Amino acid sequence: MRLNQMFNTYKDQVEFLCIYTREAHPSDGWQVHDNLEEDIVFPDPTTDDERTAAASACQIKFDLQMPMLIDSMDNDVEEKYISLPMRLFVVDADGKIAYSGDRGPRGFDPDSWEAAIKALI
Repeated sequence: MRLNQMFNTYKDQVEFLCIYTREAHPSDGWQVHDNLEEDIVFPDPTTDDERTAAASACQIKFDLQMPMLIDSMDNDVEEKYISLPMRLFVVDADGKIAYSGDRGPRGFDPDSWEAAIKALI
């Protein structure tokens, strides 16, 4: 997975965090075929514990090596960063967004994400 490659390449120079926000395609909501094929089927969490369980399962399933944080149930991070379903960001040392990728997973551009990381180190 390219995210793991980048994490392992730059983890000594950059702090990486994956933030799990609300479930984009819950089993009790708008479910998509790809999720069913990949057995990524979770109901929309209603508690912190349920969201944490879904996040942990995804981290294990995708072998995501970078640290993961969980958004609050009021979806504070998702709303501030407009990050649903998934996005890649680079935040500089002053806390300013230096790179905001398109919505993923189809909008992911790991090359431009890596270029933004390289520009800051």
